[in-house]
Amino acid sequence: MKLDQQPRPTRQSVSQAVDTYLIGLLEQVNQAEDEQDRVAAQQINQILRNLWWGLFTCYEVEGLPSTNNDLEQFIRRIKLGQRRISGRKNVHDFILRYGAYAAFIDYAESEAELLNRLKQVSGADFLKERGALNMIIVKEQKSFRFRYHRQRYLTDLEKRWENVVDQPSL
Repeated sequence: MKLDQQPRPTRQSVSQAVDTYLIGLLEQVNQAEDEQDRVAAQQINQILRNLWWGLFTCYEVEGLPSTNNDLEQFIRRIKLGQRRISGRKNVHDFILRYGAYAAFIDYAESEAELLNRLKQVSGADFLKERGALNMIIVKEQKSFRFRYHRQRYLTDLEKRWENVVDQPSL
């Protein structure tokens, strides 16, 4: 480790620092006379507390970016790798289609390393994640059809609705 680099903060240290800051903020605005500041601080506190369960996950997972700059660089690397593969300038559709699953692509990984990584995944976990990915793809397909073939999409939707309504109940 270089001398100017500090060790990566932990989930506990960051959550404790944020908790301390929020408590101090609430104490400070409660002593102030400005009602707008008090309401804003309480709203900030409430929003962060509601998101607390997943707010510090990036500090638990090795290699997961913990700052906006790190995250933007990570996404940029994903896009660059996909541009090299597809030859397309815009890879927006790829990112939308695969979402979080795009992050599992490692362009520097060899085929043997990929196979070793995939062997660590159980069949049940694979099927669960594959189902989730299929739901994302179906949603994207519906959005595409609605956007570019709206009348045909709506006509098909009406026919399917009529079939459901016309069926006798059991």
